[in-house]
Amino acid sequence: MTVAHPFFAVVYTGVAALGEHTGYGRRRAEALAGAHGRLLIVGLGPGRDLAHLPTGVTDVVAVEPEPSMRAYSAPRVRRTPVPVWLVGGVAEALPLPADSVDAILVSLVLCSVPDPARAAGEFRRVLRRGGTLHVLEHVHASPGSRLRLWQDRLDPMWSRLAAGCHVTRDTRRVLLDAGFDTSQLLDTTVRLAPALVSPHVIGTAR
Repeated sequence: MTVAHPFFAVVYTGVAALGEHTGYGRRRAEALAGAHGRLLIVGLGPGRDLAHLPTGVTDVVAVEPEPSMRAYSAPRVRRTPVPVWLVGGVAEALPLPADSVDAILVSLVLCSVPDPARAAGEFRRVLRRGGTLHVLEHVHASPGSRLRLWQDRLDPMWSRLAAGCHVTRDTRRVLLDAGFDTSQLLDTTVRLAPALVSPHVIGTAR
């Protein structure tokens, strides 16, 4: 399955490159800490996550629905020192068998999938017993905060401009409802990000 947003792919590729120089690369490495064995990256985008793989990762399956993003990531796929299989697909219907990966990375993905609950169910399906889900996602701000109010007001416009990205997702609740232990996920603020997408959760769920 493909999801075509070629203009947004160009913009996001530039934003991701800038993030590598303003501290977001460090966040990617932090989210991936402890990943080992076969890693599934859901939403590879332009492939920046591949530069932050821990030494315990033996190979990567990367799922990306947008054809332009797959083209942008191809050079990084070829340069990655472990085997990488790049395939088209969406988070809600992963093209993998059950119990087939040791770790999963979702980095700025659950904000934009149409059905995050179904995607989380797919993560449970393909993840082996004892596997880890590595998370770096921007989320809804704290209840009662002024930022949350602005997120609620601006989410429809933001979503139209950002290819379906939402600033009101409660990713921790989605993962809890799917049966993940989210006690190791940390709430943090990415100061260099635009305010609407500055609240994040980062860490490992099991």
